[in-house]
Amino acid sequence: MSRFAGLFWPLGQVQRSVLMIVVVLLTTTIALFVLNRTWTDAERGKDLAAIIQSVVTVVAIVGGGVFAYYKLQIFRVFEPHLTISHEVSHRYIGDSYVHIAVTATLHNSSRVKMELRKGFFLLQQISPLPDEDIEPLYEQVFEDQDYEHIQWPTLEEVEREFGEGELLVEPGESHPETIEYILPRLHKSVMVYTYFYNPVSSTPQGWTATNVYDIGDAQHD
Repeated sequence: MSRFAGLFWPLGQVQRSVLMIVVVLLTTTIALFVLNRTWTDAERGKDLAAIIQSVVTVVAIVGGGVFAYYKLQIFRVFEPHLTISHEVSHRYIGDSYVHIAVTATLHNSSRVKMELRKGFFLLQQISPLPDEDIEPLYEQVFEDQDYEHIQWPTLEEVEREFGEGELLVEPGESHPETIEYILPRLHKSVMVYTYFYNPVSSTPQGWTATNVYDIGDAQHD
């Protein structure tokens, strides 16, 4: 499931802030070098002190902004944030199949309008599984001493793409997206996973939701 979540993530905010400071200092250094070749001795001392003071002021302002952003949480209220919730239902059709409907409700819990361009729906099998398939799955969870999500067998995988302006969610509003599956009746428990993001945004971000859904024992329904 995690293979989608690692796609299209931007350069970290801290790295971008450090890069911005480096660019400011580098630009100032180049400017000082160019001006130094044109100054007279009398101008050099006077103007150099003024420029150094300006550079220190700029660096202090940038550093203060970075500190306020990360430590005081200022401006973060304007970052996009999506909350995804699932509503799952099922019904048996015919003698051999079950219909599963998954509605992902996309709630914009931020103060900015959000545009989503791609969505993934993943349905995975939990039960029934034979013992010889379960044991390798459990061993993979603690591989290399790091916890990893169980990679359950994939039943269905659906990718949705939206055109520009097609899926917009205003602040405080919600938007439902529904996908349907038809599976053999033998399935008892499934894992439902969704992932929505905007890969063409200037700061791409993605949001996920995961639920386990029990269909039940078909023999007793």
